[in-house]
Amino acid sequence: MSSFKTSPPNPPTSPTHPPAVDPPDAVLIVDDNTAIHQLLQGTLEQSGARRVVGVKSAREARERLLASRFDVVVTDISMPDEDGLSLMRWAAEHCPDPAWIVLTGHGTLDAAIQALQLGAFDFFTKPLESLTALDHSVSNAIERRRLVRERDRLHQELESTNQELTEKIGQLENACRLLGEQAETIHADLRRASVIQRALLPRKAPELGNFAVRALYRPSEVVSGDLYDVVPVDSHRTALVMADAAGHGLSAAMLAVVFRQQLSLVDSDTRQVLDPPDVLERVNRALAEDFSAPSLFITAAYALLDTQSGALRVASAGHTPVLVRRASGEIERISPTGPALGLYESARFGEQELELRPGDLLLLHSDGAYEALDADHREPHEAIEIWLQGAGASEPLQRLARWDEEAGAHGRQAQADDITILLVGSELGPSSLDNGAPSHAPLEATTNAPTPVEVLIGSGSDREAVSVRGRADWSRSASFYDACSQALTPGRPLILDLSLCQHMDSTFLGTVHQLCERAEAAGAELRLQNVLPAVKALFQELGMTRVLDQIVATPLPLPEPMHAMEPFELGASEERLRILRAHEQLAELNEQNRGEFDPLIEVLRREVEAARRNRPVDS
Repeated sequence: MSSFKTSPPNPPTSPTHPPAVDPPDAVLIVDDNTAIHQLLQGTLEQSGARRVVGVKSAREARERLLASRFDVVVTDISMPDEDGLSLMRWAAEHCPDPAWIVLTGHGTLDAAIQALQLGAFDFFTKPLESLTALDHSVSNAIERRRLVRERDRLHQELESTNQELTEKIGQLENACRLLGEQAETIHADLRRASVIQRALLPRKAPELGNFAVRALYRPSEVVSGDLYDVVPVDSHRTALVMADAAGHGLSAAMLAVVFRQQLSLVDSDTRQVLDPPDVLERVNRALAEDFSAPSLFITAAYALLDTQSGALRVASAGHTPVLVRRASGEIERISPTGPALGLYESARFGEQELELRPGDLLLLHSDGAYEALDADHREPHEAIEIWLQGAGASEPLQRLARWDEEAGAHGRQAQADDITILLVGSELGPSSLDNGAPSHAPLEATTNAPTPVEVLIGSGSDREAVSVRGRADWSRSASFYDACSQALTPGRPLILDLSLCQHMDSTFLGTVHQLCERAEAAGAELRLQNVLPAVKALFQELGMTRVLDQIVATPLPLPEPMHAMEPFELGASEERLRILRAHEQLAELNEQNRGEFDPLIEVLRREVEAARRNRPVDS
């Protein structure tokens, strides 16, 4: 379900609107599909003392709305005589009271935006993932209409009962405040879920011997039902994982996280690498035992690659076909070797064996890739094969960039499904993993490409300076901290200029806090200047009082010249440890931070411990 809530408008009641003679809990269903119409009506009638009326066209809906009073209208957007958005526009003028809940089979953001602009209370996509969620939304809309009517009644009594009215308005304001706090809690939960989920993605590609890997990960929402991984399991074999949970949004993301936590690549007793069918059978049993439900399943492809010989073993659980483009241009398709995971406990999985030779390309992808190519072929995977086989086949280094360009050409805001691809070959050049926006990025969607982070350093006669520009993220936090630490000298101030810093992710924020502590311990002066409002708001949101105390009102000029600082790469263990320390700093500031970052800290601690033991993380 994709759900967006807003406050419906409350213009003065039109003279054509009938008096309130019907029961307040009245729901009108507008849907031309008889099966859906009956299903919705039956579901909503079972919940409380509620009058539910159903019609099959916008024309009938107009007649009912003019004749009776309704609290909620549940309407399909696409209908043969008149669409639901047009009906909403008419109702805004003739009967503005009801709250509107919109259903669509397309799920496009354009439809959601139009519905919200017209005052929709909620927005659901077909097929409905949960009738319970729809029923709760109707109940919430009815309750909100009740609150609105109560508020209006209180305003009418203002002249005669001013003191009493003031008290009741305060109660309503408290109710509205609680609703706002609940909305913020939901947003915070989404941010935490995003932090946890992205922590499960690989941050850096491992060494693959004769091969290289390139990945692209683009969630359609804050959280994603897609997940991938590249995990060395011994000295010469690497596991390639691709998974796609059913549905979208938070429920799909949670299922993807559970899948990764249940995924065992090595037997815990014998420490032997498991065969691909065994890997899928084990995680399937775990999911089927704990999450048995028709709508809770996940597709996955698991490949075990010998990076020395090129031997490849693939098992697939209902996932999109794994493709191999041979150096000759021929495409080989590896179809699923078993059902999706979580459907039934006794499922069994086969495997296919082949060899990757010089010039071959292996492609694993989620089904969102079909949308990225916007193909109108008879079979969706034909578009993938044509892309993989198409012009420029001798330039594999540009393949991933072209894919992202093609996906972006259709507009990120219109992306309805998560897009993840994994490309492996012997002629790809350097490995790279593109996981998209940082984990602490804002929830709002944007079509603008993020500004890459740049760190400049300079030294003057009486001061040192560091300037951070763009969107500061974890990839530069270590080199930033080391450069600043070296510049901290008692009696010689260090200027941290943030005039061109647009955003900081959670790792960089924690690193800045560490730097302030380091300066205090060294007796050195650290001056933060030209801090943009968006960055200062992050300091305030996380309770970074020590950092806020270092912000100065009068900026000093930066020394000339300022030189770009070259980043350096840390080992995987040291990198995880630094990210862990940065988040531990934030978690220690207050209880709210602890609640937000503790799940991520637990994941990072496990990774650090596994790296110390020099073994792969298999669960």
